[in-house]
Amino acid sequence: MLNQIKSLIERAIPRMSSAIVILTLAAFTSPHYVGIYNVVTLLYTAIQVTIDSGARFAVIRVLTEPGGMKIMNRYRVIMPVLAFVILTGLMLFLLHNGTLENWGEFFQVLPVALAPGFGALGLLYVGTLQATNQWGTLARMQLRASLVGLLVGGTILVLTHSLLGPALQLAVTEGMFALLCWRRARRNTQPLPHSTPGERSILSDMGTMSGYALVSWFQGQAERLFMAVFAGTAVLGTYTAGSAVGRAPGDALAASTANVVRVGIADKETPEEIRSASDHLLLRALMLAFACVLIALTASVVLTPLLGGDWKPAMSMVPFIAMVSFPVVLSWAASVLLVRTGAAWKTFVGPVIGVVFGALIAWVASFDLHLAATLLVIREFAVVLVAYVLVGRSAPWRSFLVAAVLSTIGLAGCWLLVA
Repeated sequence: MLNQIKSLIERAIPRMSSAIVILTLAAFTSPHYVGIYNVVTLLYTAIQVTIDSGARFAVIRVLTEPGGMKIMNRYRVIMPVLAFVILTGLMLFLLHNGTLENWGEFFQVLPVALAPGFGALGLLYVGTLQATNQWGTLARMQLRASLVGLLVGGTILVLTHSLLGPALQLAVTEGMFALLCWRRARRNTQPLPHSTPGERSILSDMGTMSGYALVSWFQGQAERLFMAVFAGTAVLGTYTAGSAVGRAPGDALAASTANVVRVGIADKETPEEIRSASDHLLLRALMLAFACVLIALTASVVLTPLLGGDWKPAMSMVPFIAMVSFPVVLSWAASVLLVRTGAAWKTFVGPVIGVVFGALIAWVASFDLHLAATLLVIREFAVVLVAYVLVGRSAPWRSFLVAAVLSTIGLAGCWLLVA
């Protein structure tokens, strides 16, 4: 449990700092500008998960199998440049179609294009510390990096009331974290765990999981993409603010749990061993998910009077969207289980279902944010259900039942209060 809490802290810190910056931007500007920044960060996360996730899933193999380091060295040379070029090109397209209204806004958000490259450069060192269970060290370094990012970005935001503040916060945090992990990993003396070679090549798994990550990004962000196109940046900004408060704790827990489960089942061989180990870890994670929900609820109560009337609809959806903390923990871990059981290609099935839900959620959000948030929770459970069926005998169904009960009770309470 201690490692899970440390891993949660490591993943929560950057998400919470980003949420703070977004909410500060909301306080100084309007839903329209928050929506513009969210469009840019949507593009960033699409690039980031595509270049990062495949390598992250394969990092244990990279560290322990012959030829792994050669692949990683090429990755660290190519990916930072490729990510910057692609993201800059997408920002130029936003300038061309009017989402970014002028060159000033383009240059304000341009630092975001550096962030994926920093993540790619630091991935090997992050993986080394994760593989040796140095979760506390990672959490401390993430805290330092986030504080530096908040200091730089927050100061610029307060002084200029512009998009440059949050853009710098993101880039500085990623760069500082990569630097700190590099310095610590160079001095690592702990032995790396042994893992049996996978049935497929490292490059094959990296490519498969990168594709899965991109499809998963569409799953997780589909409703925002549809909102940006059909409802405009103001509705998107409102939804983003609510999501920043309601989802940040749960998403951080999901990312940290996937990391812990990946290490926890690395040496398990039989379906029974994998199921038992993952169920044990996921049931603990669901206990932490309950705490994440309470944090989100408390934050919404505090922020409602501080942000003012324009943001009241966003804060009112937080209790509903916070319930996604329970299924999203299982969703992230399910992809790890599919890879471990040699079925990485099956990870595409669930996200495709999620993308279809995204269009429905976006449409419903245009007239009822509470119902849209409820559909978001249902979507995540549908994705987990499909993934667990594909995992087969290794699927931790006990955790699924517990998560379903907790979310159902929570949503029922939310609707009773609304009514």
